[in-house]
Amino acid sequence: MTNKLFIGMLCAMLFSACTQDEVLGVNEELPTTKTRSVLSTQEAQEKFAKILSKAVASSESVRSFLKQEALSKIDNGYNIFYPIAKDKILDNRTFKNVLSDFEEYSGEIEEIENKVPLLNIHIPEIATLKVSELNISDNEIPVLYQNQMYFNGNIIDTLATNEVPGFYTFVVSESNSIQVRNKKTRCLNDCYINDKYEYVDYSFVPNKDKSLLSRSSVDYDKYDIKYSEKGYVPESDIDPLLVKAYKNSSTQKRSTRYLMYYDLQSTDQNPNSMRSDVSDCIFRFKIAPDAFKRFEDIADGKGDPLFNGNQTVKKRALSREEAIKRLLTGRAFCFLFKIEGTMNGTDIISESMKIYATPEKIFNLCIKETKRHKTMFRHSKYTYSIDEGGIKSKWFYPLDHGHDTRLNKWDIATDPIEKKVIVYIVNPDEGFTKEVTETYSVTYITNKDFGGDISIPIDKIKLGINGKLNSSNTTSKTVTTHYKVTETSERIDDFQFNYFDDYPIENIDAGRYVIPIRKGKGVIETSIMPISNKYFNQKRFEK
Repeated sequence: MTNKLFIGMLCAMLFSACTQDEVLGVNEELPTTKTRSVLSTQEAQEKFAKILSKAVASSESVRSFLKQEALSKIDNGYNIFYPIAKDKILDNRTFKNVLSDFEEYSGEIEEIENKVPLLNIHIPEIATLKVSELNISDNEIPVLYQNQMYFNGNIIDTLATNEVPGFYTFVVSESNSIQVRNKKTRCLNDCYINDKYEYVDYSFVPNKDKSLLSRSSVDYDKYDIKYSEKGYVPESDIDPLLVKAYKNSSTQKRSTRYLMYYDLQSTDQNPNSMRSDVSDCIFRFKIAPDAFKRFEDIADGKGDPLFNGNQTVKKRALSREEAIKRLLTGRAFCFLFKIEGTMNGTDIISESMKIYATPEKIFNLCIKETKRHKTMFRHSKYTYSIDEGGIKSKWFYPLDHGHDTRLNKWDIATDPIEKKVIVYIVNPDEGFTKEVTETYSVTYITNKDFGGDISIPIDKIKLGINGKLNSSNTTSKTVTTHYKVTETSERIDDFQFNYFDDYPIENIDAGRYVIPIRKGKGVIETSIMPISNKYFNQKRFEK
């Protein structure tokens, strides 16, 4: 018995020693383990944006999953609420497991989840971009967090303040429509999603009767792509003579204006005379949205503002067109274009052009609707207002609104190869009393006396087409001009416009024409192109 007891005690001691060795082995490694700093909410969302951008770039299944989840509209918006979506299956794995393939270290997703419990992915619908039309085969859709744009884990661009991307994006944010369920209170309108989450407000509950709901909504114009940020123009909106000249120019885009003005099929032809029915025009322009308030202050007259106050109606909601008609007074912005650089005999003269446009034509106005719902004792009431913080840009095409924006004919044999374009917004009620003096330089491709019998300088034109004009083969002259504007005005841009370098068509993208944009240091972007009188009359009679 004694021997057996001794042997048992010895075994126990050996076992204990081995166990301690193992524990000590573990403990000896602990001091070398690195501890990670605690993530901030912003850092966690940045990390998630990187991970998501890798997954989006790598997997069509992920892009398809995000599109379908957004279309399910969990909160009546195109949102993917991550805490719920993470456990859904794609390719026989959960969404969370798929994302974990793109972690920088094991457990990174867990850290993000703990720091951002209401993590959300939003797909915005901007202008003509519809979630239902998102192309899942496109592996270059970026992920956006705040103003940083991520692709495949890297920051590829930074959006300016108030800049809106004109393409699809997946936006990382925190949900403002779903919250962690509060067990101490009761959701009176059945706002529960599950035992963990609930809707912030009944308005976010999908497929529910909201007949008693008080809410606000906003509305924008749904317009053709030619008015959107990129401003692609269909061929039907471009003069057929210009389309022909562009196609004849082949790879020499600098020759497009020359071919149209001289009715040539190629640059190898010698010109005889310039067409009398072709001239350049202000084809379109677009104003930056952050200029809206300044422009409104300039355009408002005494007791004659651009907008009426809030508009209220009962019983039925107004359409966007009806709301705008009530909100606008009919007063317009007035834009003054000054074009310097046309020859008149031996003198260089200026052209002036005023273009009037009401606010909804220049900007995509954000119409805010607030509804007070019907009860037993009152009718429904709808209130409409302009949300000045939600103003967006859109392209304005003066020819489409009956404006004659044709300039003097540009005779490259006598006129400077560059025109100076200056743009103001002025108060239309004031007289032009504020004097302005401009001094600028003009350049010619002829060395003959101004106003003489000048033949077409073909050799110099070919240098211009090939981008080889310089001070050795041109003539320059300094010009001073004087004009007047209204006291209440703002100079919103000035830029030089070149006969050759500022060609009227950049390229064709999927049947849509990409029109170059000229912009100086101001808030307006402008496109100038030649048109024929026939095309102008056609546009006029379309009205």
